[in-house]
Amino acid sequence: MTSDSFQAHFADRLKLERVDRDIFTGRCHSGSPLRAYGGQIAAQSLMAAGLTVDDPARRVHSLHGYFLRPGQTNESITYLVDRPRDGGSFSTRFVRAVQDGEAIFVMTASFANDETGPSHQFDAPAPTTPPEVTNIPIPVPEHIKGADPQGLDYPDSHIIGLRLTDAESPIELADGRYERMAWVRIEDDLPDDPIVQACALTYLSDLTMVSTALGPHFGARERPDLMLASIDHAMWFHGTTRVDRWLLFAQDTPVAGHGHGLARGLFFDEHGTLVASVVQESLMRTRRP
Repeated sequence: MTSDSFQAHFADRLKLERVDRDIFTGRCHSGSPLRAYGGQIAAQSLMAAGLTVDDPARRVHSLHGYFLRPGQTNESITYLVDRPRDGGSFSTRFVRAVQDGEAIFVMTASFANDETGPSHQFDAPAPTTPPEVTNIPIPVPEHIKGADPQGLDYPDSHIIGLRLTDAESPIELADGRYERMAWVRIEDDLPDDPIVQACALTYLSDLTMVSTALGPHFGARERPDLMLASIDHAMWFHGTTRVDRWLLFAQDTPVAGHGHGLARGLFFDEHGTLVASVVQESLMRTRRP
């Protein structure tokens, strides 16, 4: 059975097999040919971490990960979880994703109890109304500004809903800022389990960050002269949400240079509540002769 057929429903893409107390295995579908999609590796790493947190009231509030090597789709990935701390309010987990004896991804995730305190947030940007069409085809890479034609092959539209605003035209860099809006969601119904919802959001957060960082430089034009890859990925979860409902993903790119590009994103739900933030640094290096 192939990894893609095994993961016909989105929830299958998060499933792990428990080998020992803190050891799990999983499989990933393709990004580029025979290369595992990084967002799924991050999501499965978070799932492995969450499965070792015994207190159901303690939920993930942040993660920080580094992509070290490309993962392969024709072999399983082993997730090794360390438990540095279980305190009165916080639990910290460190995860290594290993394939062929080498770490391909590492993550630190922190879980915390819900507490009371001051509250504020940015206002949600326009557009504030989710798309009416429910079955939205995933744009092929050349329709996504800055996509590498050898890069991510986006998941099937029956699993992931993605609509880029003004996907066919470049967005101008103005006042030092390049902004992109996208509506995203999981098309399958997901369980209410908060760790499943957080892992699904982690999966979605890696879909368009590289192309956002590339956007100011060439719009929809291809750049086969560039080597593209996610380097590191960080998320903060500000509250619970339903990832099988439309979320507005507002992204910008503050800086690029020296072969790297930085992209940031904010996830807002349909009510305008800011539910998560993400920052990613990407490799954007001219290919060496």
